[in-house]
Amino acid sequence: MSLFTVCKAMAEWTADYMLIPVFNFQKGLFPPFSHPAGDVADWLGTDGGLNTLAWLYAVNIAFAIGMTNLIIVIHLERKIAARIQDRRGPMLSFRSFRELGEDLAGDSPTWRFKQNYAGIGILQNLADGIKAITKELIVPAKADKFLFTMGPIIFISSSVFLLVLFPLSDRFAASSAPAGLMVIMAAFSIAPIGVLTSGWASNNKYSMIGGMRSAAQLMSYEIPLLLSMAGVFLLAGSFDPVTIVEQQQQSTWLFGLPMWNFIPQFIGFIVFMICILAEVERVPFDLPEAEAELVEGWTTEYSGIRYMLFLAAEYIRGFTGAAVATILFLGGWAGPWPVPPEVWFLLKVYLILIFWIFIRWTVPRIRTDQILDLGWKKLLPLSLINILIVIFMVEIYPYLSDVLTLLPEVF
Repeated sequence: MSLFTVCKAMAEWTADYMLIPVFNFQKGLFPPFSHPAGDVADWLGTDGGLNTLAWLYAVNIAFAIGMTNLIIVIHLERKIAARIQDRRGPMLSFRSFRELGEDLAGDSPTWRFKQNYAGIGILQNLADGIKAITKELIVPAKADKFLFTMGPIIFISSSVFLLVLFPLSDRFAASSAPAGLMVIMAAFSIAPIGVLTSGWASNNKYSMIGGMRSAAQLMSYEIPLLLSMAGVFLLAGSFDPVTIVEQQQQSTWLFGLPMWNFIPQFIGFIVFMICILAEVERVPFDLPEAEAELVEGWTTEYSGIRYMLFLAAEYIRGFTGAAVATILFLGGWAGPWPVPPEVWFLLKVYLILIFWIFIRWTVPRIRTDQILDLGWKKLLPLSLINILIVIFMVEIYPYLSDVLTLLPEVF
């Protein structure tokens, strides 16, 4: 049973027992507004109305699951960073309030590590959320106010749009576009416009430098990124995520094990992982936001809920990048039967995210010139080599195998 089938049943029930009776009741109450209500009731009784309502449910379910995973990813990064750097904040339990109360009362706090610093650390997330919501939204006096407002809208909306574009399995997807992965990369490409707009409109030299760095970095890495994906598209013969995962399930190698794409396209896998890390601007590729050099990069002049949504959008892009890597190279939702495919998919995504988190808190930032050299001089040639290997696998190798099979018959 697919997500759309469930949502279609929900749409039929809500239309028959809730929406249509309400609109029909309103139909004769308030002329001249009776006709729109009646027209809506008639439309909800058609296949077009039910399908629209079903897709609305599917999109909202996918969005809710994506936002839930966003909260988990943010909390996971804080916990891992706390373990690596010995931070106390993400380890606080509710018992730590007793220590705080004793401190405020002027008494000597009874410090108990296992009780006070062995919690899940949710308090810090709540504190940051309250802080961001209650802070004032400040617009610089000499900023371009229209573009200063439009920049976050472009960046955040294009990032949130990503949550409903990738499937969690062949039965759980809000989007069934045949060119689904290309639509995802197109949505990824919109974000630099918002970054450059926000940096330029802030009328701040640090913000402007951050925006220009972002444009240069993304131009350098999107070309090898798409070329590394092209090898997978050639091998699968499709842009559809479901078809790509099915191709990996059907391919086998030693002992009949499935041959996921990272095995024959190991070069493409490495190039993709580096490029998608640069695309989502995570360490060591976070030059547009380098806080040691540019205060906070292109988001320097933003505050309050806008700044929090910027950070949330970056985590959404990171989660989507890990999901695309899973679909292209790690077999998607393929896994042993007892575990549901959606769980396998999320498990692989979280393993990639944990690897990225470890990189963020252990690897230093590299210079701008090193980033550009890596993109143009190393990753671009490697992505072209990967395409040549795939062309040999898809076109030349089958032809040679046929020739070798016919040689004994000829001679």
